[in-house]
Amino acid sequence: AVSSKRVSFGDDHPELAISLDELGIQYFARERFEDALSSFGESRRIKAKEFGQFHPKVVMSLNNIACCNYQMGNLKTASMNLEEANAVAERNIDQNPGAAKANSDLLHRAILLNNLGYLKLSLKQYEDARPLFEEALLIQQSVLGDAYNHRAILDTRKNLEFTNAFHS
Repeated sequence: AVSSKRVSFGDDHPELAISLDELGIQYFARERFEDALSSFGESRRIKAKEFGQFHPKVVMSLNNIACCNYQMGNLKTASMNLEEANAVAERNIDQNPGAAKANSDLLHRAILLNNLGYLKLSLKQYEDARPLFEEALLIQQSVLGDAYNHRAILDTRKNLEFTNAFHS
């Protein structure tokens, strides 16, 4: 699909970015993290060129790139990717509070906060992880309600409980 879209649309088309993301996900699932990183990186470049560096689609590309870096043991780079993505996501939400996709953008930010918190946990930085999980939980509850059975909320609560067990 990537090759045919590259031929049909060219090297900078958003349709190519979608295919690159799909390919990156397949590579990631097969633990081919360097290949996934390459696909996600090219997708990010296309999205940034097409939509601008601060677009939510670019933010989620940064998240995917961070996940690859994390799996490859590049924790500092993964942390920088997630911190950049979180800052951009927060900026987007602050600048567009009434946007139609506000709930989706908020949930994406909660994903970033959870991923950054999990990275901090793996580094045994419990004091840094706790506020990230707390903020993610507040965001999730504001969008999803306080549904104890929602998987995202359950996962965040478990991460927060784990953090508190080591930090209290």
